[in-house]
This record gives sequence, structure tokens and C-alpha cells, in this order.
Amino acid sequence: MTKFQKRFNAKMKEWYDSDKSITNLFTTEYQRMLAYLWAFSEARKSEENISEIKEFGSANRKAIGDSNYDNLLRTRDYCCRCGETYRLENLSICVECDNLFCYRCNRRICGCSGEVVG
Repeated sequence: MTKFQKRFNAKMKEWYDSDKSITNLFTTEYQRMLAYLWAFSEARKSEENISEIKEFGSANRKAIGDSNYDNLLRTRDYCCRCGETYRLENLSICVECDNLFCYRCNRRICGCSGEVVG
């Protein structure tokens, strides 16, 4: 189990134990976006508790808010491999080290062994 998956599962447990209180979601918009993307990634389809994972991911996405989520995706950042700049919506993100990859340099697993989502 990866560090991110352990953090995700711990936060998800806190959230369920608190009767789904918004205060027990991830704290920053960026972390919430990662949780949402990770929860809905292809790799989750084989998880036993997929409905709980998706519910927690959706709650994090909802906590960001539509306009804030759109603004977050419109921010520009660069690919860690080639240095080209793109909107965040066009980059994939490693959930472990936050490396960003463009469509040309994209990979499923980062050099740190973290899962790449988005």
C-alpha cells in the first residue's frame, strides 16, 4: 500500500467516523483534487470498497466547489520531464511526489513508484 493510499484510507475512515463531516476531508484544494482524481482512476475499479472510495472522493471534489475547481484546473504549471507549460487540467499528477507529466511524457507510474492520475 502506498503512502498516499494510507493517507487516503485514514482520512476516509476519519470522515466516516465523524458522520461525514466536511472538517475531516483533505484540507487543501490541491489535496482534495488529488483525492478525487485518485478515487476515480482506473486502478480503483478492482478495490473491494469502491463505493466508499468514490463517495469520499466526490465529497472532496464537492468541498472544492465548481468555480474553485475550474480555477484550479486553469492554473498553469510545467511538466517535470520536458519543462513545457500547460494548464493543470492537461497534466497528470503523481499522488506521491506531486510530479506533473504532460501528455507526451505521461506514464502510469512515476519514478518514485507513485501512481500517476489525471
